[in-house]
Amino acid sequence: MFLKCWGFCHSKHTSSCQYTTIIEELCHRFSLTDIRKSTNNFDHKRLIDRGGFDIKYKGCFQHDGSDYTVTIKRFNGDGPQIWNMFTNEIELLCQLRHPNCVSLIGFCNHKKEKIVVYEYMSNGSLHRHLQRGELSWKKRLEICIGAARGLHYLHAGAKRTIIHCDFSAKSILLNDDMEPKLADFSFSRQGAPSLSKPKPIKVDCIWGTSSYMAREYFLDGTITDKCDVYSFGWVLVEVVIGTTYLIAEEPGRPVEDIIDKNIKRNIAPECWRVIVDIIQRCVKNDPQERPTMGEVEVELEHALSLQEGADIANTNGDYTLLSKTIINRDLYWGSENALSLREEDITDDSDLEDLLR
Repeated sequence: MFLKCWGFCHSKHTSSCQYTTIIEELCHRFSLTDIRKSTNNFDHKRLIDRGGFDIKYKGCFQHDGSDYTVTIKRFNGDGPQIWNMFTNEIELLCQLRHPNCVSLIGFCNHKKEKIVVYEYMSNGSLHRHLQRGELSWKKRLEICIGAARGLHYLHAGAKRTIIHCDFSAKSILLNDDMEPKLADFSFSRQGAPSLSKPKPIKVDCIWGTSSYMAREYFLDGTITDKCDVYSFGWVLVEVVIGTTYLIAEEPGRPVEDIIDKNIKRNIAPECWRVIVDIIQRCVKNDPQERPTMGEVEVELEHALSLQEGADIANTNGDYTLLSKTIINRDLYWGSENALSLREEDITDDSDLEDLLR
């Protein structure tokens, strides 16, 4: 996750004590003792994931004599920005009721400790599975459909439009049944009421994963629901080829040449044409030319239907894709605005060279 910040992020004026009283009416408040016990005092063996602003642990609580597993999201450090992220995530998760969004269980606010507790997703992130090449083509499509439904709900199903702002394959988590749920709402923003005409939001601080970030958000801090649509397009690219970076490293090379070898011969041409159309529309530079997530959801369902129909009719086994599709990534490193990278985002010198190239 890359960080680019302009100016300062201002903290909310609500005091910690007042805020805690408000959210206790919406979800359960855990004591720090409870949290420590559930994670065996934050044992490294319980570690799920480590991010730039938080560490996630597998926790276990007892309720009515039964054990139940949860995810413990422990924010790093203290200060206005961490407080804003902590309260923002709780406020949004309290509003969400959808099978493709993670469910909030509770929180802990104890001195400098800021912790969110939500349902445990046993199969980790989509990103992890793509890196391992473990998923079939149809399963990847099904996961994408579920993620699209989740984003569609955020944009049009809640009382106010919610823009995720940090949507990526890492924020799509998979449960026991490999069903996707959206997570990581620390940077999300609320917009206008869902039924009203959406209005752009201007922000001073930009947070998120740059390889999924829409041009208008990256360059001038303008947020709309179409920023999530753009991010979704690059998630689709990652679903197809296993990473988004090959597009940047090899501009002009057809996507068909770098499709994940584990699925390449399983993609029906008629399904592929629909997927390519979705990607190309989602990643357009002009946000007005991008589809809504509702449209993306319908088109993905159509693509899956075409794939299933082709599989029934196909007696030869493998498919061959004869098309040559070029998708160029428009990188924004040339902006005059400052770019700040946290140390954990750079694994070696070549990573930094690639970013500054």
